Amino acid sequence: MISKIIKRPKSALHRVLMSSGPLARKVYYKFFSSAFSREQAAVGAGIAKYNQDSGSGQDLFLLRRNIHMLEKGLTMRPRRDSFGHDYIERTVRSFAAASSGEGSSLMASTEVHWMYSVLHDYFEATVRSTDPRVQSLRGTFDALSVELGPRLELGCGPHTPSVDVPPVGIEALTGLAERRKSVRWFTDQPVSREIVDRAIRVGAESPTACNRQPYRFEVVDDPASVAKVAAIPMGTNGYRDQIAGLVVVVGDLSAFFDERDRHLIYVDGCLAAMGLVYGFEAQGIGTCCVNWPDIPEKEAAMASLLGLSRHERVIMLLAYGYADATALVPNSAKKDLAAVRRFRKL
Repeated sequence: MISKIIKRPKSALHRVLMSSGPLARKVYYKFFSSAFSREQAAVGAGIAKYNQDSGSGQDLFLLRRNIHMLEKGLTMRPRRDSFGHDYIERTVRSFAAASSGEGSSLMASTEVHWMYSVLHDYFEATVRSTDPRVQSLRGTFDALSVELGPRLELGCGPHTPSVDVPPVGIEALTGLAERRKSVRWFTDQPVSREIVDRAIRVGAESPTACNRQPYRFEVVDDPASVAKVAAIPMGTNGYRDQIAGLVVVVGDLSAFFDERDRHLIYVDGCLAAMGLVYGFEAQGIGTCCVNWPDIPEKEAAMASLLGLSRHERVIMLLAYGYADATALVPNSAKKDLAAVRRFRKL
């Protein structure tokens, strides 16, 4: 009751100031609302974690970004004899640290072959470079190659694009997209984890900014865990008791060293989520995207339940399961093509 009484004048103030000019809106968010403070705290914590991990052997986000930039340099036409001077030292040092030790998470991944291949190709491409940093680091990498080379594959870097006939035609892809509807009523048939992993593989192939992949999928598929997660967002009211499984898409702000990139977890995470949706749909599994509003109590509840760090934020949820053939799904008609597309000549 008290919270409702407090909210009424605040709601009225919100309506008034939001309808006023930019100065009034600044005043509101400065003195009367903390709506953006959690994002600020998460972004700050992410940058701090990024800096903390630098050089520790755990800075895989930095490695992914820098190796990606080297790979882009290798694909340039014409290719320069020397490039990447500003970040090659940090990249080689980080790769050496990340690939050392028995418990190296990098060496246990497939990414290490890509990173090693790109670095190998880079030092071959810059053999005529007169930059002392490149010359010095070539020796460091050669020493690493003696140690790591026998365990790693080459040829995992830049390659020619696929120009043959795609395995899926546009008619089939359009049919899959049109077939997909938001399913909220599921059977009690469990979805195997093999099916889930196949769908996740599709989502994980989605592009991300500088290949940092700043997200992960938290999957719950036992009834007790699904019930706990499904009870938190508002969008599951009325049907949450029979959801077969849930995916929580979590963004990691420690992938970034600057505030300018704070929105990339949402862009990259949702690109991956759409691939995940199609991965499920292609296997006959229904899905429903669950909105995640920015509400303090719900963010705190989900962070506590999943054990999220301060630099991690929930992006969205996805319910999945075998669709109940006797239930209805909304048609949710989409805009016409002309309403969402404009060809421009500037």
